[in-house]
Amino acid sequence: MQEPKQFDLTLLHRCSASTDTIAVRRHISALCYFLNACRVTTEIPSRIMAALDQGKVMMWTARHCSIRLLVVLATAVSSLPAMAQVSKGSPSAVAPAAPAAPTAAPASSSKVSLGAIRWDNWSLDSPYGQVLADPGLRARAPYYTERLPNGNLGFPGNTERALNADVHYAKSAGLDYFIFGYYLESSSWGRDPNRAVALNRALGNFLRLPDKLGIKYALNFNLSFPPRDVPMVSDAISKAVAGPDYMRASDGSAPVFFLLGTMTPWIKGLGGEEGTKAALKDMRDRVKAATGRDLYLVALLFNLSETEPVAHRIGFDAASTYATALGSNGKSLPYASCAALAQKAWQAEAQNGSGGFLPTVTLGWDYRPALRDPQELKTRKPNPDWCQPATDEEWTRQIRAAISQAANNPRNDRFKSVVIYAWNESSEGGWIQPTLSEGVRRLKVIANAAGRRPTLPPFKLVWPTRIDPKACAVGSSSISTTTAGAGCKSASDSMTTAWPCPPGMQIAGEELRQAPSEDGEKIPLIWQERLCTPQGKQQRSVN
Repeated sequence: MQEPKQFDLTLLHRCSASTDTIAVRRHISALCYFLNACRVTTEIPSRIMAALDQGKVMMWTARHCSIRLLVVLATAVSSLPAMAQVSKGSPSAVAPAAPAAPTAAPASSSKVSLGAIRWDNWSLDSPYGQVLADPGLRARAPYYTERLPNGNLGFPGNTERALNADVHYAKSAGLDYFIFGYYLESSSWGRDPNRAVALNRALGNFLRLPDKLGIKYALNFNLSFPPRDVPMVSDAISKAVAGPDYMRASDGSAPVFFLLGTMTPWIKGLGGEEGTKAALKDMRDRVKAATGRDLYLVALLFNLSETEPVAHRIGFDAASTYATALGSNGKSLPYASCAALAQKAWQAEAQNGSGGFLPTVTLGWDYRPALRDPQELKTRKPNPDWCQPATDEEWTRQIRAAISQAANNPRNDRFKSVVIYAWNESSEGGWIQPTLSEGVRRLKVIANAAGRRPTLPPFKLVWPTRIDPKACAVGSSSISTTTAGAGCKSASDSMTTAWPCPPGMQIAGEELRQAPSEDGEKIPLIWQERLCTPQGKQQRSVN
């Protein structure tokens, strides 16, 4: 895709400096200020560019400057409807080539569910989290980042208190369900079942939450498996879909995702196309017999034009992508270009696809931090391309386009849904969850894009502090942070933060409480509890 060209303001400045006409100079300076303030970018027709370039050999007289000024101004004004506005976030280098985002969310938003991909390798005992232990990555580091006693950072994203916060954050963003990466607890092909247990811990803690605020979930099998594991896969699905919190399609069937990538290794592991067909049918039959529930199987693919027909041929109901991945040339692309690549794939799928399709909104793609992990270096290309940070408006435009795409595809009659990459793929470049420096920015963007304004009940956020219990006399109950003594103040740390209330909520009170640590240490910790209530509501206690 050819990138839009940016206005060459140096020509205007040169004209301003060369002319003897004070009035023209003032007009040109004002136009330069206007163009810079609006960050105008546009695709200037080649004839206009040629005319501007020709001016370099002209005499820099007032008359010539005035003509050139009118040409540039006319081109700028004509481009304004398609410009992306400047947001408080980091802008891409150029404005998107896509049409401007509508002023309101699509009317079809209420008919389309929003799901967020999760990858839950974030725990206190996982060395992987250290890829984010860099002050330069505060925009990625999640809100639950902790400073451990040994000085390292911990990332307890799989704890029940973090999952409780995630549910409230997801609800405030207007999300409908999480897509949990699920790992089969099997020793097939030399895999370690204990590793799978650790990666599934976040899902287990999510299921234990007493109130999920209506946030549902779906399974995504992240790894392939041999035919002998089909009964185990079927049992895991049956156990999940039998519960009330599993996501449902419009016909009552249960969506189940499978990360297939290029499909070749996955199909090979099941004995070829015929073996894969048989395995998927066996899976459907087993789950139907156990739960009475039909399945809606979604293949998460790369190279859609090649893999989507195969997926439908072997028995999948719908196709989607995990993320819009890029090449390996060490180049950065404006977010607008990354978004256009995704939309091109959506449009091709809408025209040529043979089954359901869930468009994926990739909020970002940049896995360079992940390469700090030795294991990642073994499996990833070392010189990746990446997407530049997006503006709020670029995300809004992409989310609304995806909602319209999902709603208007006639083959999506059973399940109209958008996949958002991702809730917590922080090391890979895609996240929704609040972070140290961004706060709740992305939650606000998604809620605005989808036109959803849910009201959340009061609730408490709870996180550990590094306050010394010997210096802070909390006692057997709790103390307010406003009346706590000097020994009850947390040390300043740029790599940790107080957990933020979701958008639309306010801090109604904060307390410190002494309690055991989560990992079973005998030394008690001082925990901070923050009460979040809807803005404008009276404070009330939450047990």
